Amino acid sequence: MAAPLTIGTVSVMPGEMKRGGIPIGKDMYARDREVPIIVYRGVEDGPILWLNGATHGDEPEGPFSIFKALAQIDPQKLRGTVVAVPAMNVQAFTAGTRGDPLDTFSYDMNRLYPGKAEGYTTERIAWAHWQAMKDHCDLQIATHSGGEHSYLAHMIFASDNPASLELAAAMGPNWTLVFRSGTGGGNPSSQIGALGKGGVTVELGGNCRTLTSDFHAIADDLAAGYLNVMRHYKMIDGPAQYAPAWRMGFQIALLAPATGMFVGNPELPFETNIPAGTIIGQIYDLYGDVIGEVKAPRDGVIFGLRSRPSVLEGQWCCFFGVIEQTVDDLISKKS
Repeated sequence: MAAPLTIGTVSVMPGEMKRGGIPIGKDMYARDREVPIIVYRGVEDGPILWLNGATHGDEPEGPFSIFKALAQIDPQKLRGTVVAVPAMNVQAFTAGTRGDPLDTFSYDMNRLYPGKAEGYTTERIAWAHWQAMKDHCDLQIATHSGGEHSYLAHMIFASDNPASLELAAAMGPNWTLVFRSGTGGGNPSSQIGALGKGGVTVELGGNCRTLTSDFHAIADDLAAGYLNVMRHYKMIDGPAQYAPAWRMGFQIALLAPATGMFVGNPELPFETNIPAGTIIGQIYDLYGDVIGEVKAPRDGVIFGLRSRPSVLEGQWCCFFGVIEQTVDDLISKKS
């Protein structure tokens, strides 16, 4: 008879779904605090896939897309296990801010992960999550977006190992931009990658697209990627789909040359090659004069753009991707 799988407060047998949490201490009323988790354990063995959302509290695409994906999973037909963490940073998500506003010493969980057992507040929560995940994870997808101030198009940052690059390619045909990132850095994907396992960070959406049909479209897109991953790794039935090729390179952050109102080029395409010198946006002063321009520094693609018009000199305006190579062999594509 199979042994129970225990993660946090959840103990689950094959074919079961259970909800629980990762304990993170007590509140001022002496009540237990937890990071919510949902565990679907299949009836057959297979990979353990973690879906981590809302590391940043102003990025709700993770939770919503996870809910949509889980609604399509039956543990009685699943091979392996899905561990869903809709909001890693509950305090930040509650406040709708990038980090926990009550923790001014360790604000950004996605820069300090896996934290410290006896560190600042956010470091302790990151540490608790890592202790729960590290020994019970084969594949990890962390979902991010542009949050409060920007929109990010389909982009994957994959830890620089074969398992992570395969996982990135398994996200499906919409995800053609895959940039390598280091291992052992301050985020969950990098830490999983350092163990030789598959860890990716996917970027899609922003608060500018969280109204009605837009929010559903973004969440459906992400959920389709998670399910495609499950098909690729034979966790669920059905053929996986793949991009014909993947564009790889590095990113450049383009900053505002002046203070004013940033207005993007209305004809600017996302995820499409544009030539060097293309105007990405202009900055107006409050007399209506254009006082600055943001241009493509090289041939490349736009995958992130500021959605908040007010901008200060030196603030972020655009994520620009420089494509160094196009490859078609990240995985063996199967129909």
